[in-house]
This record gives sequence, C-alpha cells and structure tokens, in this order.
Amino acid sequence: MKATRLLLMLAMAWGMPSGAQVTNGLLVNSFETSADLLRFTQNNCSVSSSTEGITDGRKAALVVFSNVDWPNLSFKVGTGFDNGDWRAWGAVAVDILNTNPASVTVDIRVDDDFSADGAKHCQTGSMGVPAGQKETLVMSLTKSVPPGMRGGPPIAPDALQMNVYGASIDLSHIVAFQVFLPTPGRQTTLFLDNIRLLPPPALSGLADQYGQFTRADWPGKIHQDADFQKQNTDERQWLATHPKAPDRDLYGAWRDGPKLTNTGFFRTAFVRDGQELSPASAPTDQGRWWLVAPSGQLFFSLGVDVIDYGETTGVASRESLFNWLPGPGDPLRQFSYPGASRAANFYGMNLYRKYGADWRIQARTRALDRLDSWGFNTIGNWSSSDLFAAHRVPYTVSVGYDNSGLARFFSAGQQMVDVFDAGFPARMAAGIANAVASWKNDPWCLGYFVENELPWAGWGSGPTEQYALPIGVLAFTNALPAKAEFARLLQSRYPSVSHLNAAWNTSLASWNDISNHAVTLPSPLTAACVADLSGFLTDFASRYFSIVRRNMKQFAQNQLYLGCRFASRPTEAVSVAADYCDVVSFNIYSRSLDPNTWGFTSTLGKPCMIGEFHFGALDRGMFHPGLVQTRNQADRGQAYQEYLSSVLALPAFVGCHWFQYCDEPLTGRFDGENYNIGMVSGTDTPYGELVAAARQIQSEIYTRKH
Repeated sequence: MKATRLLLMLAMAWGMPSGAQVTNGLLVNSFETSADLLRFTQNNCSVSSSTEGITDGRKAALVVFSNVDWPNLSFKVGTGFDNGDWRAWGAVAVDILNTNPASVTVDIRVDDDFSADGAKHCQTGSMGVPAGQKETLVMSLTKSVPPGMRGGPPIAPDALQMNVYGASIDLSHIVAFQVFLPTPGRQTTLFLDNIRLLPPPALSGLADQYGQFTRADWPGKIHQDADFQKQNTDERQWLATHPKAPDRDLYGAWRDGPKLTNTGFFRTAFVRDGQELSPASAPTDQGRWWLVAPSGQLFFSLGVDVIDYGETTGVASRESLFNWLPGPGDPLRQFSYPGASRAANFYGMNLYRKYGADWRIQARTRALDRLDSWGFNTIGNWSSSDLFAAHRVPYTVSVGYDNSGLARFFSAGQQMVDVFDAGFPARMAAGIANAVASWKNDPWCLGYFVENELPWAGWGSGPTEQYALPIGVLAFTNALPAKAEFARLLQSRYPSVSHLNAAWNTSLASWNDISNHAVTLPSPLTAACVADLSGFLTDFASRYFSIVRRNMKQFAQNQLYLGCRFASRPTEAVSVAADYCDVVSFNIYSRSLDPNTWGFTSTLGKPCMIGEFHFGALDRGMFHPGLVQTRNQADRGQAYQEYLSSVLALPAFVGCHWFQYCDEPLTGRFDGENYNIGMVSGTDTPYGELVAAARQIQSEIYTRKH
C-alpha cells in the first residue's frame, strides 16, 4: 500500500525511518527495523521482531509480557514520537494477534504530563482481544466523542472500540503513551503491529429521526415508519408460537418441582434432595439456596432491569448531532419539549409510531409478553411501577431516601453518607416507609433493593483500596460523627495515644487529632492499623445494615430485603450484609463468574443474587458496548449462556438480572452512557440472537441437575 505525499511528509516530520509506510492515519511504529525496537521502553516485557501478526510492512513485534501488574511498552515524546500535539487526531490504534487459548485484556494509556499516575493526567482504553483472533484496537481520544456521550461514532471499520476512562487530557501536550496488560495472571505473548494515529470522525448528523446512527446499516434497522408495522406483525406471530415455558407456574416458579411450605409471599430456603433444611446441617457441597414463590414452588429469579418507556438524551447545545427533531403540531413533540433544557426520548417516539395513541398500554403488554416468552420471571430494578399491577410477572422495588443535609465524606473518590449522623435512622425509615407503602401487601412483590453500588471500597486489591471507607473517614478535615465513633473504638482498644502511635507508626498528639483533624496514615499500613480499619468498617456496615433491616421488617415484614447491590465488596461489609439481608446482592460485570472468586458466597449462610450484568457489541449501529464487550450479537447470546451457566454452578445464587431492557440512547443519557445493553434496540426491535440464547438456556433452568 502506498502512502499519500502528505502523510509521508508528516511521517518525516515525526522522525520516522525513511521509507516507512503510512496507512489509514499517521504511523507511529510498525516494528520494521532494529531502530524501531529502540524507540520505546520495555517494562517487564521483552520485544523481538517476528514475521507473524504482520499488518504493515514485513515485520511485527513479538511481545512477551511478564506475569506482573502493568507490564508495558512505553513510548515517550522525543524518542517514541516527536510531535506531542495530537489535536489533529481522533484515536490511537494498534493491530494485535492473540494466539493464546484465552482472551487477553489489553490497555492503552495516553498521558499529557509526566506526573501521570494512572488516574491523573491520563486516559486509558481497555479491551479484550479474543483467543486466536487478530484485531485492531482503537482508543478514541476526547475529540472523537461528542459532549454528553461515553462512546463516539466508529473510527475504523471492523475495529474493536476500547472502553475509555479517565480525566480529560490536553491533546496539545501529549508526553507519553503505553500499551500494557493490567493483570495478565501469567506470562503472555502477543503480536503487535502498526501503531498509528487515526483522524477523528465527523460528529454532526449522527442520529436520524428514529434515534439511529445515520452512517451505517444493519439487520433490523428502521428506514421508514411502515417498517414498524411489519416488525410488530412479525413479532406477534413469533410470540404466539413461542409461549411461556410449560414447566412454570403462575409466578414463574418450578411447577413440577418440590413443593415447600407456602407462606403466601416470597421467601428463601436451602434445599437438598427436595427437602428444606438448615445450610449448616447439609453435607459439604450438597444442596443449594432457592427462592420460594408464594405458591410454595422453587423459584430462580431471572430478571430484566429498567423496563420503562425510554430515557431522554440532551438536545440543547447539541442540536447538530440530530438530523431531525419534532416540530410544532407534531404528536411526537410530547417526547421532546423545546427550551433551554430540551431533551428527546426517541424510544418513546418509536413506541408511539409503532403502537399508536395508546402506545403506553400496548408497550406495557408487549413487555410482559416478551418476558414470559423469553424465559424471564422477574421485573428488575428501576422498572416502571405500572407493570406491577398486571400481576403477570413478580417484581422488585428500588428504595432510596432523602439524604440531603446529612454528613458525608469521600470513600474511593465518591461521597458516602455518614451513617453515624444522628439524622440517618429517621431519614432511612421515612424512605423505606414511603417506598414500600403501595407494595407491602402484594405477594407478587419479591422484595426490595435498598440503594445501589455504595462506595464501600475502591477497586484495587491492596489495603488502601479495600479500606478506602475508613481511610476516607480519617482523612476528613473537620469533625464528623463517624470520626468520633472511630476515635471511641480506638480509645477502647489502646490505653493511650502513644500506644496507638506505636501500633500505627503515626505521631498523633491526642485523641482530638482523630476526632477533629485529618489523619495521615503511614505507607505501608501496619498490621495493627489494617486490623483497626477492618474493625471500623465492620462497625460502619453494622450500623447501616441493622438500621435498614429494622425498618424493612417494620414496614414490609412479609417481603425480602434484597441488599444494597454491591459493586466494590470488601469482606467486612459483605459479611455484615449477610447478617442482616435476606438476600445479599452484587452487580457483577464479567464474561462469567469465576468459581475461585465467587465460591466464598457458599460460606455466607444466606442466598445471593446478581442485580446487574450485561454484554454489548458494536455491530448494530451503537457506539459503546457497555461494561463487557462481545464480538457481535451472536457472541452476546453466547456470553449470556456462559454467564447464566456459571451462576447456576454456584449454589448460593438464587437469581440474576440483566441490565437493561432497552439500549441507552445513541447520543447518551443523563450521564453520557450510550451502551448497547438492551434486549431491544431504541426502535423496540428485539435482538434476536440474544433473545434466542436467553430463551433456550432459561427454558432449562429448572430441569438442570441441582
């Protein structure tokens, strides 16, 4: 392939070897010569030339990454590249061949300052390269993603768009970038070639009148209003020939399975050979937890979150993103009010186009029909409450409370309410009483999730991440109820501040330093300090979960307290949750559940549930795959079956809920998320491959060996 004269001139300006090829952008390194291999630093990896994995020229790089955290190839301005002004470019791309038997996660980090530390002055892209595949990874830079969106339009055909996170960076002052493996787990070999910068995509006119991407086509795309009617007719016929699984009872429980005591509401039970017993009395690795439906039949909760009538996307100050918006007199104007804060609900518009003036009633009925046919038996969190009264599918309810004015502090970079604030119990009680009022006597209500993904810890495995919450309390500058409680606990353990200083390797002048001033902890933390942080975290979690439990059982005594949906999950908080919750809930985003990681759930003495998981792909016009990317829609279905199979293999789990029913808006919801994570698209088109895979494995839920 021949480069254009302009790109060759740019290549020369960047100090590249004479004769280097430049294709589809500006070449940074194609590993052609021995000089190319000297233009970067090898950190915990070794690099050599190879004739395998070539996409540019005659050579590629064979890279052997060591089994340590963050092995990388590091490119710095002046050696790895000459020009740190990247304002003309929209992405970094690299071609990678993975000959390993498993997928390998590859990251690219771009720094705008030499003080970058992985969190500040840098952005990082992350993506898994499938086993045995050769892929192009593309990390979008800031200018390639319009404001209000997490992912922008595709930059390279058939490439894998990396998930990008981190602060905004100064593209006029790029000082370094690196290609690395975050935690390889073993020595890993990859072939790299053709590292390059790509031009940014055009960002105007991205969405058509249906909220779809304008510059691509795919199976199921809506081209005209009449397409909705054909789609509707075809689906009605499909649903008629794909009814609810025959082994389900009224509630979606196992009709032909063991029948336990009927309480008239959902409850939990540990079951072995069809008999209910205490988990402590069961032989090791025998029996499993179940939910029990109001009918007394065993129930495994298969849910879908956020079943509603669409999320809005911001329009004001972003009008150029849209090819069309409803004008005056258009009945679709109800979905996009004009004004300074104008937004648009394209999913709502499409439901109106598809079902007519009574769109809400028909869309509600269609959603319930789909759940039955697809094998789901639970309406998940944050769904529209008007689905509940139909009494066709059991449901869960989300509980929050008014925490305004309560003391708070930072834990892992997020605000956490201080549960030792004297006002916390009454606020939580009022929130629970209000949330359960309409549902507390309804046997179709499975239970309640209270709050979501609280910052119990950071995401790393070290003690400073695991104990981010108590460290955040100590770091608070002024008086705080939690600081006073921490000081009280320490005074009960140490005779004096001098004893505490000796144990912690600190130099506190008095107990007052803990109660009223920021405390700086030593690095590394001493064993005694870690033990005390652990003790306070247990104390904090005990106050939180005990208050929630007391109020849940006061105001909704017949229904289940389903926990707080852990994202970060320090051992202490999870253990306390098991003491007070009826079901301990986790949001788990991964291809499947590793039994070595999640086997501990069998020791909690309580059942567990997954509140969120999903997979996305970029082959149907969406810009971001969500938190777990798959190759395409068929692979989404395969991933769904792998995930559910892994959940069933863990006997503590009694359900898992998909997040979410409909794709997020192409141009971003309130926080910019624009993920392909729906069972249906923004045009209410079911993803056939995902639906078929879910229906198939969910029809076997109760007939698999338990």
